[in-house]
Amino acid sequence: MATGVSGRRGGAMTYRFVEHVGEVELELEAPTEAGIFEAALGAFADLVGGDGGEPARHQVVLAGGDRALLLVDWLGELVFLAEVEQFVPERLEALELEADGLRATVAGRRGEPRHLVKAVTLNGLRFEPREGGWHAHVVLDV
Repeated sequence: MATGVSGRRGGAMTYRFVEHVGEVELELEAPTEAGIFEAALGAFADLVGGDGGEPARHQVVLAGGDRALLLVDWLGELVFLAEVEQFVPERLEALELEADGLRATVAGRRGEPRHLVKAVTLNGLRFEPREGGWHAHVVLDV
């Protein structure tokens, strides 16, 4: 990493760039495309899960035909629900994966989710068939 010096009245100031690992790479494997979305919910729930809270349920409707981008939107919606609604997802009650989007009912609870995930990125995004099933890779900014 680089180090620099800049002049200023009364003395020099220095700066340096420090490497920071601020992401979590998530690898998902499932026998079906819908299973990838369910596995993503399970992984997200593990990251943000907290204690207690009243039972809650959310309907999620997303549009999009590209499965990889739909996965990003799915995780982005879960991040939004955790941050804004204090919703901790626990399981899928229903998931309809269609050619142009998805509809889901997510059960969980209102509580105090850990605020770890800031965003879902497109960096290294993959969603592809692999040996009798499906594989996806997505990076979460933490």
